[in-house]
Amino acid sequence: MAICPHRPPGVTLIGRLDWPQNLYIAQALHEAGWQTSILTEGEQPKEFAGWLTVHHVNAGDERMLSELIRQRERDPDTRWILPLDEASLLSCHRTLDHSDKLFPRVTAPTLAMLQRKSAMAGFAAQLGIPVPQWETVQGRLEALDTAQQLGYPVVLKGEQGDGGSQVVICEDAQALQDGLLALKDKDTLLQCHVAGRNWACGGFFHQGTLTHLHSYEIVEQHPAGLGAATRIRHEHPPALVQALADMGAALQWTGYMQADFIRDAKGTFWFLEINPRPWGSITAALAAGVPMFAPLVDTLAGREPEVCHAPADGWEGHVFPKPLLQLAYQRRGLTMLKTLLSPSFWRSAPPTSPRLLRYFFKVMYWYWRGPRQRDTGALANPTLGCLPRV
Repeated sequence: MAICPHRPPGVTLIGRLDWPQNLYIAQALHEAGWQTSILTEGEQPKEFAGWLTVHHVNAGDERMLSELIRQRERDPDTRWILPLDEASLLSCHRTLDHSDKLFPRVTAPTLAMLQRKSAMAGFAAQLGIPVPQWETVQGRLEALDTAQQLGYPVVLKGEQGDGGSQVVICEDAQALQDGLLALKDKDTLLQCHVAGRNWACGGFFHQGTLTHLHSYEIVEQHPAGLGAATRIRHEHPPALVQALADMGAALQWTGYMQADFIRDAKGTFWFLEINPRPWGSITAALAAGVPMFAPLVDTLAGREPEVCHAPADGWEGHVFPKPLLQLAYQRRGLTMLKTLLSPSFWRSAPPTSPRLLRYFFKVMYWYWRGPRQRDTGALANPTLGCLPRV
């Protein structure tokens, strides 16, 4: 494969500009010497000029995305193509199949498992990881009968999921029927409800070995109980870490992987789902001193990453910059000002370039001033998935 000797080799990312972790990954790759671009919905922000090239693709246009992926694969300057979410991971494997430019490479059985929450639950259960009892359901009558057997409250989930938007905690039959109506076009499953605190454990794997670790309790999230974490506390219980390590080893995974759990009153961690990608709270790992992007840079450069778990137990902080963006979107000016002036908030910020800060503040301004409609290139574009899911 010939690569132009006059320019650094290229990495093409595929993902959303409204996920800050994608921008931090792009920045890390640029600083490591890669020529970095991203396929996304949005135009080229001026803050990204000279370090990140934006190629527009219409959201949901599979044919357009596939053609752009093929163009990048044929480009001799492109060495790697990195999907950064589940949808783009699936699109890349459908389009490229056996290309040696695709990272991560996922086998067909694993890819099929990662598309359904019920299959993820079965996979975890086979490894001996505690999983709440679940059943797939089709139709209202089957769902009501299954819920009666499981016992209320139950959790209704869409099989594919979408940042917590397809999760409904149902206290009774009426709530279940309302949830089924909201998810009427989705494949669904019912799961026993586990009362407890939400946790997550993520890391980078190299050929099935966990090299970098980020485990935490979710202190605050939006929407409460279901949505993305906005404040976390780092802690690394052995059972939680072992569960993640076992899943990565069983899959012989290379790349980022995170899993969600609930910890009950007895201290048992119950598995919920796998996210085969970089996760939103990865910025908090950077702020706590865990070099989460170093293993990606090493792997793409052909080096075996060094193991560096650096647990940082007890460190608590915001998931930068989510709280500010949410407050701007809600137009809560006084609270936003207090947050901006809080030293504890800025201690939670990872090393951030002036260009990213300018972009984040511009988005805050858009949210504060503008109507709830699409702003091309916005970090948290409501038409792509509103702010609480960034």
